[in-house]
Amino acid sequence: MMIQAYLCTFALFWLPLVAAQYGRGGDSSSTTTTATETTTTASSTESASASSTVSVDVGEDGFTFNPDTIHVPKGGVVEFHFYPGGHSVAQAAFNKPCHPLSDTSFFSGAMENANDGKPVWSLTVNDTNPIWFYCGQVGHCAAGMVGVINPSGSDTLDAFKSAASSVSGQSVPATAQGGILGTPSASAGQTTATSTGSMTTSSSTSTASGTKTSSGGSSASATNTAGSLHLSADLSVLFLLTLMVAGFMI
Repeated sequence: MMIQAYLCTFALFWLPLVAAQYGRGGDSSSTTTTATETTTTASSTESASASSTVSVDVGEDGFTFNPDTIHVPKGGVVEFHFYPGGHSVAQAAFNKPCHPLSDTSFFSGAMENANDGKPVWSLTVNDTNPIWFYCGQVGHCAAGMVGVINPSGSDTLDAFKSAASSVSGQSVPATAQGGILGTPSASAGQTTATSTGSMTTSSSTSTASGTKTSSGGSSASATNTAGSLHLSADLSVLFLLTLMVAGFMI
């Protein structure tokens, strides 16, 4: 009876310790899961794509585009805000200012009734190649009313403006095309980041204009399995110790 009592006391002493250790394993699982979800969210934020809208005043200060040099990323939008003067905006080639780049190049059409920055004509930029433009009103291009989007290389706006000043005559496309006539957007002049995809938390995969997989961290199920194996090992050690003590007592 004394041996049995001793064994019971020994078991009762060890069981709380084993349970406490298993409880710590459960907390580790919760912490690991939270870390994995945080990593996934951060990856989604980093993958967000950026787009911008830039506002250009047309003819507010005479024969000028303000600004006349514009930088926007692929997919960005340039909003041309028209002031009185019958101004327009048309695309040209660098080596042939004051004339359309082609029959299908963009042209806003003449804004005869413009007033205080209205109407607004919006142009979406499809790549980052230089885009040269001019005002199609007679005499305005030669007077220096030209501009460029995403300039690069040795071609400069000053050189384009100088070439335009010596051009005899000018022309525009037959019809307005290539843009959208409307009203100013609230985002003009601002840059905004937008996520264009969806995030799947269960597989830690974030998609924003593509697929990005977050690596690192272990899943909750893997951690729980490890905790169960750890508990089984502790119980086995406890059982063996109990048998050893029983053997010595007998």
